[in-house]
Amino acid sequence: MTINVTCEFCGKKIKAKDSAAGKKGKCPECGSPVQIPELQGDDIYDAEPTEENSFDFNDFDPNEGETIPTVKRKPCPACGEEIAQSAAKCRFCGEIFDPALKKKAEKEKRKSGAADIDEDMTTGDWVVAVLCSGIGCIAGIIWMIQGKPKGGKMVMVSFGFAILWNIVRFIWAEMARQ
Repeated sequence: MTINVTCEFCGKKIKAKDSAAGKKGKCPECGSPVQIPELQGDDIYDAEPTEENSFDFNDFDPNEGETIPTVKRKPCPACGEEIAQSAAKCRFCGEIFDPALKKKAEKEKRKSGAADIDEDMTTGDWVVAVLCSGIGCIAGIIWMIQGKPKGGKMVMVSFGFAILWNIVRFIWAEMARQ
């Protein structure tokens, strides 16, 4: 048996098990508190919850008198998902907002050597820059937009080889005429 409840804040229709009657919990959609009404004889219940609307209310507050505090939310500046206003890091995209944590994460990244991957061009990057300079320029511009240090290197190497290949092509064409 299930109890039909609608979240007052977001309007999500929730189906709770009858064992959750009289308890409080969080809405699976917006996280606001939801009060499950007590069972009454004249209520109509569904036989089984549907897959899209069913939610297990195992995280209900066992103390019926306690209220669940609501968390004020704001959109993440990086990905736009709703996060707590006091969040130091986005749980969706991993963007760090707290300057001290951001500095610590960058220090750990440099310490582990992960920063070297983004700073130096790999062998594949060099091959693309030399043989496919147009594609190399595009990849370099994308990396520059992402803030990767190797993006500028890739653009310059690709642009340089594009000029070199055009000079070689011009010389080859002149030699073929003679």
